[in-house]
Amino acid sequence: MYSVLYPDFLAKDDFKYEKPIAKGICELIKYDAKKSSEIPDEVWSKADALVTGLYMKVDNNLISKLSSCKIITRMGVGYDLINEVKCGESGIVVSNVPDYGTYEVADHAITLIMNFARGISEYDKLLKESINNNWHHSSVSTIDRVVQKKIGIIGLGRIGTAFALRAKAFGFDISFYDPYIPDGQEKALNINRYNKLEEMMSTVDYLSIHCLANNETKNLIDATMLKICKPNLVIVNTARGAIVNLDSAYNALKSNKIRAIGLDVLPTEPADQKHPLINAWLNEKWAQGKIVLTPHSAFYSPTGLIFLREKALKTCIDHLQGIKTSNCVNEEYLIYKREI
Repeated sequence: MYSVLYPDFLAKDDFKYEKPIAKGICELIKYDAKKSSEIPDEVWSKADALVTGLYMKVDNNLISKLSSCKIITRMGVGYDLINEVKCGESGIVVSNVPDYGTYEVADHAITLIMNFARGISEYDKLLKESINNNWHHSSVSTIDRVVQKKIGIIGLGRIGTAFALRAKAFGFDISFYDPYIPDGQEKALNINRYNKLEEMMSTVDYLSIHCLANNETKNLIDATMLKICKPNLVIVNTARGAIVNLDSAYNALKSNKIRAIGLDVLPTEPADQKHPLINAWLNEKWAQGKIVLTPHSAFYSPTGLIFLREKALKTCIDHLQGIKTSNCVNEEYLIYKREI
């Protein structure tokens, strides 16, 4: 029987959805850890597969302990916490679950944008403070008519495409930047393509980020990029916190270089309350209605989470049983695959 380790599993339901899949095939082992040192070395060494969540960093030190591991499946899309190169050199497959949460993240991103454009949460907050003083349409500064406004998308994968379709329904003029998407996708969707991010940034009124976090995209939206943008830009990030430089975003927002920012993901999670942008969101009047945070929840719906959990385990089992290897993200680095 195989051993599948969940080192940072947050669910408290005793593998309710995984047990029927694992029955007679593998043992499921759960920890609620954030560091590899919180789990005994002998547990790491015996695991045939890992299913990782939001917190466990799979670095060189941890990989050296995985003497039995054949596959690591990231329970989600992004795999920036996993050293996929070292895993490949060690014969360990790294997979993800790219098709979960497509609807949810696209819905979340367009909702953040429309929340700014229509001022829903800010109207609600102001009315709770004083119905009589704030019962006026002009009390929110981010209101906008979005029809024919220009919206830019960074990353036109599954989620970026789903977001584009939603933005179309609202009447946005849509552009995207993604150097890895084949020519012609813009024609299929009837949207605009930019080959240089700087050119797109200088034209759009709204920006939605849907790319992976890696060395190429870390701090992609920084002070240099924010100097190029239009002064009314609204930024929404439901991808990864590392993509937006939070210091640069704060400075741009404080100096009115951008109009608003909605973040579901942050470089440090939970949010660092000492960071100027987080402190402004919590305490400073000038930032009211210009910053919206959600707790890395864009991916979540009960239905979507069940699909994610089931598919993450099935991906491991299919590989261990030699049926198929799905959604391998480190194939180019796999010198060999460990024997099953």
